[in-house]
Amino acid sequence: MKKNTGYKTYNRRLTGSKKLRHRLFFFLYRLVTAFAAPICLFIGAGAAIFFLLLQYKHADLPSLPAHPNECDGFRAMRLEPELTDSLQRLMAQTDTDKYKLLAVLMASTGFYDTTEEQPPLPSTLKEYDSLAAYYEAEYPEELALLQSSYETILSDIIYFPVMKSSRNKETGFCGADISYADAWLAERNYQNTSHSHEGTDIMALNNRRGYYPIVSMTDGVVENIGWLEKGGYRIGIRSPHGGYFYYAHLYRYADGLTEGSQIQAGQLLGFMGDSGYSKVEGTVGNFDVHLHLGIYLKTSHYEELSVNPYWILKLVESSTVVGDY
Repeated sequence: MKKNTGYKTYNRRLTGSKKLRHRLFFFLYRLVTAFAAPICLFIGAGAAIFFLLLQYKHADLPSLPAHPNECDGFRAMRLEPELTDSLQRLMAQTDTDKYKLLAVLMASTGFYDTTEEQPPLPSTLKEYDSLAAYYEAEYPEELALLQSSYETILSDIIYFPVMKSSRNKETGFCGADISYADAWLAERNYQNTSHSHEGTDIMALNNRRGYYPIVSMTDGVVENIGWLEKGGYRIGIRSPHGGYFYYAHLYRYADGLTEGSQIQAGQLLGFMGDSGYSKVEGTVGNFDVHLHLGIYLKTSHYEELSVNPYWILKLVESSTVVGDY
């Protein structure tokens, strides 16, 4: 009663337009307070229904593990042609970061880590946006980590690591003188012990040590150089975004390279050979002449975790440095 009396007393003091404005304000205030809760409830229910429908629509999409850049599917790096085609189409339709596009596409395929037939990849921005909305809602941190990891590995790569000869007029890459295949995690043996092959071997079909020049795929800094028992004469380069590129079994190095040397993409590193598999520095001849390429990144649980270079090499196969040899 006191509140009502006070309001009536105050209201009697108002006249004309002021009284009308006050009554209108008071009416709107009561209206908003009366409907605020239902409106909020309606909005919340609408959002919940939207996300439920989103989940239902994409119920068959693969999940993302807590550390997606450490899972086997990610490390296999299967950048299939249809995936890179879809990526190119989407890049032509949006300015979204290409590594986010790649992360969403690879997540939606389960990293191609299955023998089952894959659903078609998105060809329009609308189709992509639906996938992206799902992973951003369900796995925001994992998706961001995946995007960052693809950028670390791929963003600095410019060249194929074997120099092409200007004298070779045959068709195909360097004619028929080199080859490589996907031998990711294949078994290798050394001194009666086996280990998984964490890289790609580019073979010199002429088997001539010191013949093929090896160039850096990226800009970077020489982090390691010298003899390793398994890797022979090797050089390790850290690229600007943090990827580590490992070139092993060299016959000899280019002049002037030391730990800490600044490297430019396409710069000569050395020559393909067959060094290694021995504690004795300079040992050659324990296997055919080839370049072992390894690519690594740092993760939450690993200082250097390897990824498969094969599909990456396929992407840059036509991006070569040409030299006279």
